[in-house]
Amino acid sequence: MVSSRVSDSPAPKAHNGNVSSSASVQELNDEKFSSEEVGYIPSAPPISWAVEESGETKPASIQVSEASDTISARGTSHAVVSYDACVRLCLHAREKGCMEARMFLENECALLREAFGVKEHLSLSEEEMLVSQSSQAPHEGVAPKPKKNIGKMIVQIWHVKTDLDAAPTGNGILYVEPSLKKIEKLRVHFSNIATRISSKWRALKKINLRAKEKHLCRLRLKSSTVDDAAVIMKSGSDEEGHVFFPDSHEDDLIVEIFESNGKEFGRALVPLAKATEVSAYSLSWESVFREPGHQLVGKIQIHFDYSASSDDNSHLKGCSVAETVAYDLVLEKALKMQCFQQRKLLLHGSWKWLLEEFASYYGISDVYTKLTYLTYVMDVATPTSDCLHLVHDLLAPVIMKVNGKATLSHQENWILNEIKNQTEQILKLVFENYKSLDESSFSGMNDVVSSATGVPAPALAPAVKVYMLLHDILSPKDQSNLCHYFQVGAKKRSRMHMGETDEFVTNNNDPNFWDPSSMSSAYKKMTMVCKNVKNEIYTDIEIHNQYILPSFIDLPNLSASIYSTDLRNRLRTFLAAFPPSGPSPAVAELVIATVEFQRDLSSWNIGPIQAGVDAKELFHQYIMIWIQDRRLSLLESCKLDKVQWGGVRTQHSTTPFVDEMYTRLNETIQDYQVIISRWPKYIFVLESAIADVEKAIVEALEKQYANVLSPLIEILPPKKPYVVPDELGFLLNTMKRMLDVLGSNIEDQFKAWSSSCIPEGGNVAHGDRLSEVTVMLRAKFRSYLQAVVEKLAQNATTLKKILQDSKGSGLHCAFSKESVGESDMHNLKEQLTNTLNNLHSVCATHVFIALSRGYWDRMGEIVLSFLENKTENSRAWYKGPRVVVSMLDDTFAAEMQKLLGDSLREQDLEPPRSVVELRWILCKENA
Repeated sequence: MVSSRVSDSPAPKAHNGNVSSSASVQELNDEKFSSEEVGYIPSAPPISWAVEESGETKPASIQVSEASDTISARGTSHAVVSYDACVRLCLHAREKGCMEARMFLENECALLREAFGVKEHLSLSEEEMLVSQSSQAPHEGVAPKPKKNIGKMIVQIWHVKTDLDAAPTGNGILYVEPSLKKIEKLRVHFSNIATRISSKWRALKKINLRAKEKHLCRLRLKSSTVDDAAVIMKSGSDEEGHVFFPDSHEDDLIVEIFESNGKEFGRALVPLAKATEVSAYSLSWESVFREPGHQLVGKIQIHFDYSASSDDNSHLKGCSVAETVAYDLVLEKALKMQCFQQRKLLLHGSWKWLLEEFASYYGISDVYTKLTYLTYVMDVATPTSDCLHLVHDLLAPVIMKVNGKATLSHQENWILNEIKNQTEQILKLVFENYKSLDESSFSGMNDVVSSATGVPAPALAPAVKVYMLLHDILSPKDQSNLCHYFQVGAKKRSRMHMGETDEFVTNNNDPNFWDPSSMSSAYKKMTMVCKNVKNEIYTDIEIHNQYILPSFIDLPNLSASIYSTDLRNRLRTFLAAFPPSGPSPAVAELVIATVEFQRDLSSWNIGPIQAGVDAKELFHQYIMIWIQDRRLSLLESCKLDKVQWGGVRTQHSTTPFVDEMYTRLNETIQDYQVIISRWPKYIFVLESAIADVEKAIVEALEKQYANVLSPLIEILPPKKPYVVPDELGFLLNTMKRMLDVLGSNIEDQFKAWSSSCIPEGGNVAHGDRLSEVTVMLRAKFRSYLQAVVEKLAQNATTLKKILQDSKGSGLHCAFSKESVGESDMHNLKEQLTNTLNNLHSVCATHVFIALSRGYWDRMGEIVLSFLENKTENSRAWYKGPRVVVSMLDDTFAAEMQKLLGDSLREQDLEPPRSVVELRWILCKENA
């Protein structure tokens, strides 16, 4: 804690408000506690670092010792004089009718006596004296008379060395000795130098000695009486030191050193003659011995600041106390009485009134009162709204005075700088944990990691106000520092989220991580990380929209660059450790989460982030591998040795092989729905793969049914009438189903996707590869139908015989059905009927209709060819074909109607092209 110096405040008011008990003492105060000298000023002890055996750390609070210890540490005179000042203040206030003073004056000022611990040091009543005398030993004599002193000496313990090898040798004192002729003139100058050096040295000690063990030291003058307790001091602490008033140059300073666990380490005896020979600023290394045996165990470094007194009456038993010293002691007692601690920082009630009145009555500057109060606040400060509001309210008037060119004392400036440093640490804690603050927590921080919310922490607004109070917000350096705090905060949150997947990127060599269940869990965890990180950025946007932060802080863009970069790096590492084998549901969720992260950042007007998340770039190589692997897998299934559905047919009279392959193709399309819908570019890659598979399916069909296809290409007429085999019907039905249903569904899906895709270069448009397959399949289907019809036409020997017979001798007679051989007509009709029944038994409806009409048309072409090849232009040539055409129309229409019933369409019964042409020729001949 900082030390105190008398503030450069106005002199005390003209009324009886002097702290000391007489005017002569007040004069001594003016000299002994002038603004040019350093005095001992009470301060808040550091937060207790002791830990309970259970391991729990006690909440930070102001560590105020018991009354007797306080008297021992501060000196009896300080407490008595401060107590007296408060009593006189309250008496004065009561005369003016102030009600708050009554509480302190009740029961003979019992509350003040208890607070200052001076009950046993005040004058006693006769009854109390009798009780006290009866308890004293008979040999005790009267109190000694006050002794004179030779000056004032401030002592500090800077360091204790327990390593004898590293400890300096010798007990010499380093000092600066001024010229004897100028000693009086330079006394104040050297005192100022000592103050500044001491301040700098304390700053260095904070850095250099922080990691070293501190020892407790008990200091007393050898000539001191038993009643005067020793002074407790910690080595290397920030305390300004303790003021001793030695009686003689022959006196010695006894320093007892204790380890942190309370065990006595050793004792040093320092002759004061070394330090009091001249007025000097001195440092001394003294030997530390352990009794019994007078064993040398270490060295202790002691700092002396000695000044000779010009007044023999400067040290009385009830020594004078500077106003600021007394105020500090009153403040400490007030804080103790009101249980000052974390989250309970405000003074209130009568003690607050007493402090305010004390400062006003004895002329303590407003700056000093606020700064000393702040020193206690900073010892237990938390990153909470109440604490930061209080810090701002106390600091603001001080900073305004400083900015208004008001002059502060050296002491006030030093305290202010210390408070600024401590405040900067609290602000750093707030800004670097701006999403982890919790007002309901005693420490102000979340004990458990939780998801971010869009509600700014209440501590954020006052923290910004305090930062703007202490810094030039227009300065690029200060702006950069504040931005850096928030960047550190974002990095902390990002590291927290990335840590959720550390186990997957560090333990991926474990075989258990490669089972489907573990892989799915890993991808789900990574998906959740993407969503959580996106939520972090969204909450930053909400915080930014509250207009709490300065305008130069673009919190969403500032944090998004960190989150996006870290997430991209983690995704790359994760995918490399767990390469996805395909667009499974878990992988698809991660793809969606990554795409939405990138899309949402763009919709939130987050600028482009170099090395940020690019979902397409992250997954491109994997998507290409997935499609190629699926293509190869499907092509492998189309190999003849893999086709295992020979002789089996489905309800559509098709081969199950094709239905199975198209089922897998549709599953592929569904699997890549999540990819294509977000990146239409991959339509072309997937379409090409599916087209290759469809071609392979057709090729596999032709190989599977090669035995029924080969007769169709034979040129020689069959030895017996051709009958369409069942396998050929399965093939034709399958090809028809591929054209009308299976392939059409796939084309429709690609057309829907392609509506949002523009070809990237080249002349290939969407659907071209699938169209090529469709054209090829349709051509093959038609050629097979035509080949079947031709084979069936080879069975039309009866029809040709009837036509040939019609050119015989009976041509001159009237030609009619009766004149044609009954047996031939019957055979022709029976042949047609049997063929249609055979086609119906092996072919699906649409294939049956196509073959029946094709057969009908081919029969008509035979008749038409007969007429075109006639050698005579006689009506007798037309009467036979007329009867045959009529019979063909009746037979095909009747049988098709009989076999298909209502499923037959009207246009299916319309005569084919050749029959229509025959009718036209026959009608023309009749005319």
